[in-house]
This record gives sequence, C-alpha cells and structure tokens, in this order.
Amino acid sequence: MELEVLKRILSVWGSVLLSVLWMPVCAQAQDSVYPMIYGRVPEGDEPVMELSEAEEVYTVLPGDSLWSIAEKFWGDGSRYEEIIFINQEVMQSPDLIYPGMDLKMAGKGYIVREEARYGGVQMGKYSLDTPYGWTLGTLSSGDAFSNFALSGQGIRKVACLIQDKKKESAESVENWEECAHRIEQYAWENYGDQVSDLVFSHYLMGEEELVLYSFTYQMKLDGTLLGSVRACAGMKLTEHIQAEFIGFARNYDIEGCVRYITASFEEHSDGEDLEKFTVNDSNMMIAPETEWEIGGMVNSFAWVDEFFSSLVQEAAGSRPESEETDKKQELIERMSRRAGRRTGE
Repeated sequence: MELEVLKRILSVWGSVLLSVLWMPVCAQAQDSVYPMIYGRVPEGDEPVMELSEAEEVYTVLPGDSLWSIAEKFWGDGSRYEEIIFINQEVMQSPDLIYPGMDLKMAGKGYIVREEARYGGVQMGKYSLDTPYGWTLGTLSSGDAFSNFALSGQGIRKVACLIQDKKKESAESVENWEECAHRIEQYAWENYGDQVSDLVFSHYLMGEEELVLYSFTYQMKLDGTLLGSVRACAGMKLTEHIQAEFIGFARNYDIEGCVRYITASFEEHSDGEDLEKFTVNDSNMMIAPETEWEIGGMVNSFAWVDEFFSSLVQEAAGSRPESEETDKKQELIERMSRRAGRRTGE
C-alpha cells in the first residue's frame, strides 16, 4: 500500500517528494545556510544584519558551570565568554558563579546579508532578500495555499504574508516566553507525536522584533509513518507592518533560511502619508486561516498539516479534486497574475 502511495505522490507533485518519503523519519542536523555569527561585526563593505537575542534572567543552580549554562541556552558551551561579557558588572571573577546568582542571558550576533546584492523583492513600501536561485510564485495543496511564495530546489518552500501590523500580534510577541508555551501546548494537544522538536527564538533588531519557531512534522497515512519535513514560522514586526513566513524543507536548514528572509524584511514608509499607509491592498494571503489561541499570527501547524495531508490523501486516491478546489485554483492564478504585474514579472 505504501509503495503505491509513493508512486502516486510522484505523479501528483513531482519526483522531489521521493526524498521526503523514503528517508528515515528523524530530525537531521544540517549545515547552516545563513549562520548567526557571534562576536564583533567585522569592518568592511559587506552588509550584515545585527540581531540581539531577547534578554532573559537565569538563576544559577548547584552544579552549573558557565559552559553548561551556555550549552543549555544556546546549544553551544563555547559561548560561555558571552555570559561573562554580559554580566561583567556583577561577576567579581570570570570563573566565580554560585547557586542563586542571577545572570543576564542575551547573545548578540550578525548574519552576513549575502543575498542583498541580487535585489530580492522590492515592492515600494517594503523589501526582502530572497535566497539566490529561488523563484516567486504560488503554492497549493488541498485547501492550503499561498499566492506569494518562494520556491527553491527540491523540498524548499516559503509562504509569505505581508500585512498591516495588528495589535494582537504585538501583544502575542510582547511576552514571547508565555506565547511559546501556549504554542507548544497547542501543538501537543492538536497534533500529538506528528509535531516534535519545537525550537523557539526571539530577537531584537533595533526597535523591531523578530520571533521564530520551528518543528518537525511527520506525515502519516492510516497511522503509518511515511516521512517527515522540518518547518519554520517567522514573524517580524516593523513600525507599521507585520511580515510572516512559513517554510518547510528536507535536508536543508530551513530555520536559517526563514530567519534570514524574516530579518531582511524592511519597511519603507518614509515620505508616505502614514494616515493612509497600508499594505493590505496587495491581496496577499495564506489559507486556510485556522483559528488558534495565538492572536495575530498564522497557524503554521494547521497550514503545514493541511498541505501535506492533502498531498498524501490525493496520492492515495482518498481525496479527489473538487469543484471548490478548482475555484480556489482559479483564484490563486488570478491573484498571481495581479502580483506579477506589481513585481514586473
């Protein structure tokens, strides 16, 4: 049965999905495509994006060392010197910490903006970098679609949603630790073991905020595991805009990719009449808009689940094309043509 499904999937969405379904179901470490580099920004003409991790306070526990604390927070014990630098006012000696001591934890790094030279997407009121060689178009499977999506080689896709900044989005991001807990709880209650390896990040870029969460999504058919992808959702809040990106990939650092695209997003409101300033007239959308407890943010779990569940069901012959799907496809194509005129394609 699974072999027949694999064959049908190849005809539904191309041979690239073969790598998803025949590879072992596990999270695999990948080389960073746009690594976060910690330390002093180098001098020179190469453009970089500086990101500061949102500050947290850690209370030292018995048995802790600076190495173990850095490993616990950042997954890299060798970054212990950053803890010393951040807390030099309270640490009498670089080697002296004790239980009960409060340490500030906030790393600062940069990402080389290597794609800036290629122009990316320039839309007048905003711009963003795109990975070299990626194309702009639509993305659709079942009821899941995006009329503004980036596509790379193989299983490398990022759906984009640029819209006016929402009050509820700012409120959700304001307490990211609590928000992350609610996201994790939602994923467990609604998707169980289909979603695992959740990782959360929160950065500041001047006055702007950037949040990310990534997870492994496992595809199933009648309880049988077929394969997995890594997914990542990113949001950046500028003064008047919120930019959201939902990406998925296999054997590729989708977290680094989404972080790069999200961080590169820039608002261009200088000279605009701010009372009339809006980006909602672009008709950009990600669907379905599944409700959840996180105000102002797209439910990426529901979107990824609908995308891949529909793909598997269609390949298995249990989800035939419908008139509603045809109408949706017509809408996507119409909006794609409209977006194409705006981007000059």
